[in-house]
Amino acid sequence: MTRNSRAPLTAAAVSLVLLAAACGSDAPVDAEPAAAASAPASTTPTTAAAPTAAATSAAPDSYKLGEKVLTTDGYVRATVLAYKQPVATGAPRPEEQAGFEWGAAQIQVCAASATPVGVSSGPWKLVYADGDQLEPSSVTYVHFPQPEYPFSETTLKQGRCVKGWITFPVPAKRKPQYVEYHPEGTPLPLDWRVP
Repeated sequence: MTRNSRAPLTAAAVSLVLLAAACGSDAPVDAEPAAAASAPASTTPTTAAAPTAAATSAAPDSYKLGEKVLTTDGYVRATVLAYKQPVATGAPRPEEQAGFEWGAAQIQVCAASATPVGVSSGPWKLVYADGDQLEPSSVTYVHFPQPEYPFSETTLKQGRCVKGWITFPVPAKRKPQYVEYHPEGTPLPLDWRVP
């Protein structure tokens, strides 16, 4: 009998508390719901809503030709200055496949840290919209754009730069979407959009 008589009293007490809160009464109500109710009126951003440093300084997915970008390891500042296709029309055609010609990207890399850094054409690729990736040419001809970017590793000390052309065997009727730079030790590549 006791159980049945308490249930209506508990329900009535809860109803009275809710009614008092709704009417703006001075009756005591739970402090947490009151604080939650006043939160939306605040114009001060909370810590949770504030953008994090990582979100505000996130690197873009790709860069425009000519934009200089510091690699995530901080060793070099790189840029792609230009992309041309076709180039070296007087040179023998690439042997990779029929329908290929030569394309070239003009690159500049500068050593940005006190630690000497080695640079070469190895970390550079052309990336196509369908996912194809092409490596630099393993041969060179006098017809290639000059000066050529170093094929084998060249060491740069802080503040020194190297600029030159990297030539690629490319499909004659397609242009790459990006020129990509992915030096060893960096988690993600850097991409420059080819217009």
